[in-house]
Amino acid sequence: MQSFNNKLKTWLATQCQMLGGVSAAMLVQVNNGTQHLLARWPGADAISEPLRMLLAQVVIKQRLQLEQVDEHHYRLAHPLIIDGNFWGVVALEVSVADKKALTGMLKELKLGQFWLQFLLHQQSDSPPLEREVQEVPATTPAADYQLAALQLGTILLKENSLQEVAISLVNMVASQLGATRVSLGLLHKQTLRLQAVSYSAHFDPRTQAMQAVTEAMNEALEQGLRISYSPMEPADETMAVAITRAHQQLQQSQQLQSVSSFPIRKGDRLLGVLTIELDKQTKLSQTQQLFIQAALHFAGGLIALRQDAGAGFKQLVARSIGQRMQRWFGVDAWRSRVVLAAALLLLMGLFVPISYRITADARLQTSEKYLVVSPQDGYLGEVLVRPGDSVTKAALLASLKDEDLLLERRKLASQVQRYRQAYDAALANSDRVEAAIANAQMDQAAIQLRLIEQQLQRTQLLAPIDGIIVSDDISQKQGAPVKQGDVLFELAAANDFIVQLFVDERDIAALVPGQEGQVKLSSLPNQLFSARVKTITPISEVREGRNYFRVELLLMADAASDDDSIKNLLRPGMTGSGKITVGKRALGWIWFHDLWHWLRLSLWW
Repeated sequence: MQSFNNKLKTWLATQCQMLGGVSAAMLVQVNNGTQHLLARWPGADAISEPLRMLLAQVVIKQRLQLEQVDEHHYRLAHPLIIDGNFWGVVALEVSVADKKALTGMLKELKLGQFWLQFLLHQQSDSPPLEREVQEVPATTPAADYQLAALQLGTILLKENSLQEVAISLVNMVASQLGATRVSLGLLHKQTLRLQAVSYSAHFDPRTQAMQAVTEAMNEALEQGLRISYSPMEPADETMAVAITRAHQQLQQSQQLQSVSSFPIRKGDRLLGVLTIELDKQTKLSQTQQLFIQAALHFAGGLIALRQDAGAGFKQLVARSIGQRMQRWFGVDAWRSRVVLAAALLLLMGLFVPISYRITADARLQTSEKYLVVSPQDGYLGEVLVRPGDSVTKAALLASLKDEDLLLERRKLASQVQRYRQAYDAALANSDRVEAAIANAQMDQAAIQLRLIEQQLQRTQLLAPIDGIIVSDDISQKQGAPVKQGDVLFELAAANDFIVQLFVDERDIAALVPGQEGQVKLSSLPNQLFSARVKTITPISEVREGRNYFRVELLLMADAASDDDSIKNLLRPGMTGSGKITVGKRALGWIWFHDLWHWLRLSLWW
């Protein structure tokens, strides 16, 4: 076993190798103001005096110190904080091509500080006697394997190809474990290929030994499990359910003590298998297994990166699709399957044809309207009706004042009587000339009298039809002068209604006369009226910045429209909503046709 100081020297050497460009380094512990040099690198080389002075500044200020020697050479001293306390300093002389590389070095030093903290904790937890033991035990301690894993990562990062990474991995693992042989197999297009064998620059995968190793790898790969087989050790719970036949054949054919296979993964992606053959150990220790797992965890990411870098575009796409399908349809991907099933059902539903109805604002109007106008100049007399009143045909609506006409009638009646007497006297005297004149005057007065009689009759304003008063209220205008032709009343037919729809110009092309629909009025929300398109008018109006066309509908005979109690509630001017069925369309078209039409119009040139 290495002494604790040797571990610190190994840690410092590993840090220097990982950083690269380090020409000198020293690790100093500060305890109660006293500095203890624990390790230096390289070996016994002398440390420069400027580096010691820079280290002293860190001890005083307890913060990073950086000193530039020239354009590419720097000295830096980094404080080491262990468990929140200032423990010591690591000082380095480095050469870099660019000053920006110093930032990466500082990050690496901070990561290395965690390894140092682990070593210190292990040393403090060890029994006092164990710290002084210098002999090498049968197994390598956990700290050494942690450093070995760190060294392995450093070595693998320096390799330039996947093949070099594989060779370095198997050789390093075999060296650390003292294994007879370590083999690495990687998946290529769903086929496992033997990639590297420890201490063998060239090997033939067709030999019986290599085929046995490949069979053992495939056995672990197909089950996705770590498999360890040894005839001298009882199988644990995991191995009790695993198939180990290929491992048993490999152990017997090569006369080994144990055979172990470790799947290599990058996340959910299976990359390959590492097989370890031992002829001196019956099984791997817990510490050795942790080392292998740490090494494969780091190597898995690097192998995946190398494979992706060397893969073609088609392979990357196929792999990405395969991984996504695995996430969607894997054993634990029930949520994704539910979401996918719902999405497929929705997609299929978009093509289901359903009735497509155009919705628009509706307003109730009568099919016929009549105007009651003033027949002559005069003054408004008594008004008997108000807006909304229902009237029957020939019902008296209002009257004009007739005092002047009555006086005129009396005057003309007396003139007619006087001319008749004059006529009779002329006939008695046989005065034909006077008789003719009196007769002519009597006829003229009679005609004027008949005209006055007609004017008196027209002072009574009668309803021309059965209907409803829909004009403004004039009951408060009695005695006001009116002129001939002034509109006094507006009557709407009570039983014959039409519905005006205001259809958006984007939907007007789908409407044709004869299409049927339904209308619901705001004042009668529980009643649904059937209607049919009668006329599509060219009259439009602007509402809220959009253009709408008027479409006239006829109310159709049904239970609702034939009910007298309902018909009596209908009033011109009621508003509501109308829906016209224009045929069947796919559900997706109904949802998205407005957006599609807008895009076509917006992108047109």
